[in-house]
Amino acid sequence: MNRGLLREVARMALEALHANRLRSALALLGIIIGVTTVIAMVALVNGFQRSVEESIRSTGSNTIYIHRIRPGVNVGGHDIPDSLKQRKAFTVADGEAILAGAPAVRAVTAIKYYFSDAGLPLSYRGRLSRATEVYGADEDYLTVHGYEVGRGRYFTEQEVQRRANVVVLGPTTTKALFKGRNPLGEKIRVGAIAFEVIGEYAEKGKLLGQDLDNAAALPYTTMDKYFAASNDAPPWVPRRGEVFLHAIAVSPERSEEAQQQIIEILRVRRHLPSNKPNDFAVFSDDVFVSLYRQITGAVVAVMILVSGVSLLVGGIGVMNIMLVAVTERTREIGIRKALGAPRAAILGQFLIEAVLLTAGGGALGVALGWAIAA
Repeated sequence: MNRGLLREVARMALEALHANRLRSALALLGIIIGVTTVIAMVALVNGFQRSVEESIRSTGSNTIYIHRIRPGVNVGGHDIPDSLKQRKAFTVADGEAILAGAPAVRAVTAIKYYFSDAGLPLSYRGRLSRATEVYGADEDYLTVHGYEVGRGRYFTEQEVQRRANVVVLGPTTTKALFKGRNPLGEKIRVGAIAFEVIGEYAEKGKLLGQDLDNAAALPYTTMDKYFAASNDAPPWVPRRGEVFLHAIAVSPERSEEAQQQIIEILRVRRHLPSNKPNDFAVFSDDVFVSLYRQITGAVVAVMILVSGVSLLVGGIGVMNIMLVAVTERTREIGIRKALGAPRAAILGQFLIEAVLLTAGGGALGVALGWAIAA
């Protein structure tokens, strides 16, 4: 097809689209919706994943976790492998050895969580806070986890050693119990035990729907004294005298080095020969990011697949409209062939109409999808 004939065919295609404006608009609409859905869905999913990953990392503040079991290991039900049941717990002495023997480690904190399906209620003058996460820590918790005290103070090393009945609350817990009043110096009950409020965390926000500010921290020794895990707790939950350990490297760049040093120290303390695997888990916030990706990967794939179907439907709509156009213009096609129009010119006109519809709809869909993503 020569250039002059091509220009003539393109002109006739534009005139045909203009003459059937409603039909053309409907075809454009199908393509626009399909392209917009795909671009917006992919952008929103990627943006949400990136936001969650950044939140996980910022919440952990490059924390190194030293637990018996790595996150993602299936420990549900009753068929728990003996190799996991028999893993030794950690003690404060392990933390002291890590701090003394790992130059890349800046601080280590001992952690104890309250384990019970019923939870540990907090109360103050008839007001209750049942969903509060209550845990025990030491004076290095702020350094390791990147928390700050908004008002008041955190408990001291002396208070940890003498098992003092002091508590630091999260902002959400403070609002639930005190309704805007200053909580410092007030006495609340954790379970049935009275504790003095000495501080309040600075606001931390939410992560995956969990309110990080709905929390209460006690000295881990006090937690061990009053709220040690019961005998029916899972085997990986620290019992009396046992703790989880969390650490932080001297700088984010040395986090991998710090983890390796921690592993070497714990292997020596547990007398593990070189041919035996670790009977503990040392990991960073990247593990939670990977676990999140595994959990949401299938959902993301389905969402993108569904949005791709809408693009396919838009393409089928263009095919259907072009088929109708050919059927309606059978008489026109016959006249043009009788007058000597080549087959390539007739096919080219319909092809150009389809290209103009899909290209125009695709361009508008990309622009709209970009706007939604932005």
